[in-house]
Amino acid sequence: MLTREYVEKMRKSGDIPTVNLKIFDSIYSLPFSQFVVDHENDTEELYTHYINDVLELKDDDLISYLNAIKSVEIVDNQSLEKEDSFLMSLYMQTERTNAIDFLINNGVTLNRDAFINAHKLILKGTSSQKFSDKDHRIDNEAFVVRVENGNPMIRYFALPYTDIEEAIKKIMEFYNSDTYDDRIFLKSQIIHGLVASLQLFDDGNTRYARILQNLKLSELTNKKYNYNLPLPALYGTRSYFPYRSKYRELIGNLAINPNYENWDAWFNFNLNRTEDAVFFIDNKLTAYKKMIYRK
Repeated sequence: MLTREYVEKMRKSGDIPTVNLKIFDSIYSLPFSQFVVDHENDTEELYTHYINDVLELKDDDLISYLNAIKSVEIVDNQSLEKEDSFLMSLYMQTERTNAIDFLINNGVTLNRDAFINAHKLILKGTSSQKFSDKDHRIDNEAFVVRVENGNPMIRYFALPYTDIEEAIKKIMEFYNSDTYDDRIFLKSQIIHGLVASLQLFDDGNTRYARILQNLKLSELTNKKYNYNLPLPALYGTRSYFPYRSKYRELIGNLAINPNYENWDAWFNFNLNRTEDAVFFIDNKLTAYKKMIYRK
């Protein structure tokens, strides 16, 4: 167990890295490797084939399908962070407001209030509901651990709370910009990486990061291909379950050293998870079509 005294000692020692705003210095000029670009193109081809399959659904069936996969994702997103899936499903029956719908209803331009309030919704009904009344962290006690030989060790300290408002401003600037809009997966994954690594909130950082990735991907898909999907047609949380440790490791690498190599590894990992998600959900879509259109 890490005592408060030990944590403060390590913080003052300077031996443990602290996340800072320099992560934003790299994101506007990332030299995407050819391997990453080719990987994204392959993923996008697979993804757009699936989207075209989705668009074959009749209007009412399309809305039912999109709402169904959204509901599954909300539970999966919480379950990946060890929340009780049964309780989350039950909570959704009584509290229908969720971060995905809230952000979509807010429009494609993200502002501070929407950014803050959507995160609060993620924590409602969870074991971390006590944090849902706070806009963000208001102390410097947050840190991320790794386990070495069965012992917890501090890997890095989160962004100082005095820098959080500036970080939110910079996230929204990137989110709302047209930078990399043609790279629909890579831009979405940059947003995911920023929110997950900066640890702006007491809890729910990676949950929120995945939601923002899904929404940005959906927005950029509609923009690039002139679609009009009202909700995301793809969510990827389920595909992260077998890779929790690797996922956390890559987030930590970005937090500590957001260099070209670490961003490259992050992109390839998430593109693989996206492909896993497409294969899984496309099979479900095929089964759904057979069920509702059988003669």
